[in-house]
Amino acid sequence: MEEDLVELLASTGVTCRLFVEQTRGPYHRAVHPERREITEDRDGLPLRLGLRLLAADATTPLADVLVEVWQADHVGRYSGFQPFEARPGQVVTSESVPHDVIAAGETYLRGSQRTDERGMCAFNTIYPGWYASRTVHIHLIAHLDDRSVTTQLYFPDTVTDEAFSRPPYQGRPQRDTINATDSIFADGGEQMILDLRGDPTTGYTGVLCVVLDRQARPASAAGPSAESDG
Repeated sequence: MEEDLVELLASTGVTCRLFVEQTRGPYHRAVHPERREITEDRDGLPLRLGLRLLAADATTPLADVLVEVWQADHVGRYSGFQPFEARPGQVVTSESVPHDVIAAGETYLRGSQRTDERGMCAFNTIYPGWYASRTVHIHLIAHLDDRSVTTQLYFPDTVTDEAFSRPPYQGRPQRDTINATDSIFADGGEQMILDLRGDPTTGYTGVLCVVLDRQARPASAAGPSAESDG
């Protein structure tokens, strides 16, 4: 991991927040190659994603935790699934998303990494695009020894507006959902907003330090169903 990313994650300027469990959504697949570079052939503004996991004492690093991420590309499509646009006001659910046409060989914007002895891991990806009824986000699962916990990572709306004013995002219609109007974000999403640095010319670095209570409820028992919303 680059030294500047390590320093950023370990700095006092990055506040560690309590991990908030959120829905897994309908676009998860049991495909998460262990790799840092997950972009493959997708267009988009570069995003370095750095994460740090700490134990409940907010001091002890959680090492050797498999962290899995997946996200939409710049047009809002997830690898393996056919393009889908919800109707205005429609919430994306496992029932409304077509699962019958899946490109099984696609793996872009999916991957996993193990945390190091400092509890850190990183991914090279792109700034995610939007799709109907959802604010911009990245999905994450932390696979602990005996269970897995799931959440979603979010972006400041002002930065998203800035990013979406540039290619390849700018040709799309205006997004219909922001953080303040997203029903899933409303359930603790403020805790999971990335600390972002950079600009739309050179790309962004997003970091987050989270405190993960190993005694927290498993994802299947927390909040919405693991296969409910996007």
